[in-house]
Amino acid sequence: MYTGTIRFITILLVSILMLSCSSGNIQKRNSIRIKYLDEYVIYNDSIFKGSKIGGLSGIEYHKQKEKYLLVCDDAKNPRFYEATLSIDNKEITNITINNLTNIKDLKNQFYDKKVLDLEAIRVFDKNQLIFTSEGSIKQHANPSIFITDTSGNSQENYRLPSYFLTNTNSKNKPRHNGVFEGLVSDIQNTGYWAAMELPLELDGTEPSFKDSGAPVRITHFNTSTKKADHQFTYPLDKLAKDPKGKFGVNGVTGLLQLTTQEFLIIERGYAAGYGTQGNTVKIYLATIDGVTNTLNFESLEDRKYNVAHKELLFDFESIRNQLTNQIVDNIEGITFGPILANGNQSLILVADNNFNPVTKQINQIILLEIINTL
Repeated sequence: MYTGTIRFITILLVSILMLSCSSGNIQKRNSIRIKYLDEYVIYNDSIFKGSKIGGLSGIEYHKQKEKYLLVCDDAKNPRFYEATLSIDNKEITNITINNLTNIKDLKNQFYDKKVLDLEAIRVFDKNQLIFTSEGSIKQHANPSIFITDTSGNSQENYRLPSYFLTNTNSKNKPRHNGVFEGLVSDIQNTGYWAAMELPLELDGTEPSFKDSGAPVRITHFNTSTKKADHQFTYPLDKLAKDPKGKFGVNGVTGLLQLTTQEFLIIERGYAAGYGTQGNTVKIYLATIDGVTNTLNFESLEDRKYNVAHKELLFDFESIRNQLTNQIVDNIEGITFGPILANGNQSLILVADNNFNPVTKQINQIILLEIINTL
């Protein structure tokens, strides 16, 4: 009797542990930390095939081809670069730009107004790429999620919910420069998650130094239908610094998916009046277990809903003294990089220098490491 009880308890405990490991990826994934490894700066006035390298707002590591894709948000000349990046002993030893591809809208779907503000790039399949564009809300040019071939020829647009568009009957509208910043393939390969930078107008206020503002929408788009089929909301931080001028912002600029329930989210803030020290960048672990699907909410005002839970994993303030001129720049792109020699996953991040002179901003590439602490 006594022996059987012990055996039963042992089996029960083992079963619980196995269940927590299989369905409880959240517990396992929560036991990670992020470590800074290195920085590499591409000189601001570098020229490749007649174009100035800058405005790098998104990055994708193409594992099969061992190359990197860097998207440029120059609205007058939207393009992406192909590059190689060498990592040796946890250091970025060299970055070489190998190719430039211009985006071409042969079907005149969205590019006629010269407002293709590219913010993210991902590999769609072997011969296709997928992009996000913020468009220009002030010019009534819609944001977009679209597919091209590897030569940059536009092929297909995703259909967006009406509240993301400027010329619709929806009462809710996107904010200028506050639309699709982040994009990532889901881990089940059924679609893509696209993250807004800022809340929609009727979803609530933007973050300020005193108030965290309204949540942003992160929407799943199905690969088969090219339509949105799910959405969750993510709560933004307040501004970390009180702007000395009129401008201050904090929003989502990039994301990666770790498990079905967890994401890495970049929050990038900026406060005017601090020169090269105006940016604040943090990486959060966002858990979406129990969130409300807000896809059919035209507005979030006066609605009850559950937002994602967030946990701070990495604050760039902790490494400011290790970076060039102590600059934490305008980090907007993130990708899983190669597996490091020690078996850990690397992260590669890129900053958009807004084509500013080097005295104000830099083309900053950051190498981080994910460490499992279990």
